[in-house]
Amino acid sequence: MGEEALMKTLVTVVTAVLACTTAIPAAAQVAAGEVAACGTYAADRATSRSEVQARAQSWIDERAAYGQGRCHSNGYGSYRSDCSGFVSMAWGLAVSRNTSSLGEVSVQIDRADLRPGDALNRSTHAALFVRWADAARTQPVVREHTGPDGAAPVERTWSAQTASAYTPIRYRNLVEG
Repeated sequence: MGEEALMKTLVTVVTAVLACTTAIPAAAQVAAGEVAACGTYAADRATSRSEVQARAQSWIDERAAYGQGRCHSNGYGSYRSDCSGFVSMAWGLAVSRNTSSLGEVSVQIDRADLRPGDALNRSTHAALFVRWADAARTQPVVREHTGPDGAAPVERTWSAQTASAYTPIRYRNLVEG
């Protein structure tokens, strides 16, 4: 095998190994219900509502590219760049959770009690609550990271119908003030 062919083979193998290490979590690092994390941290951190908003805005400003197999890293850490990774990063979680395991670090709240930094969650998607767009409190303004691959996170207003399909949740380590 020539040097050039050997180099191509080596690059292919290294690329495959790196892809596997980001897609398959080490058993010691990931508890049941969690999805492969890009970076792992010692523990979930206490986070203020204003910090949640600042962290989320950082990904919007950086136009972090959406992708369940991607990671996005910045001063707040390295997290999977999908909807639940976005919420995990904003909340300061130890790992990128998935939509079903966000419930393990949060409590369900009444829709009327939604405040900035809380989240709206269902089995297929999660988004951060920012504020109400209407006086009737039926149309939430959210920050979310959703496809297609490569799309940046956005802030948008959901319809009442869309919002009604989601469960309001609050991170257990959210600090008021």
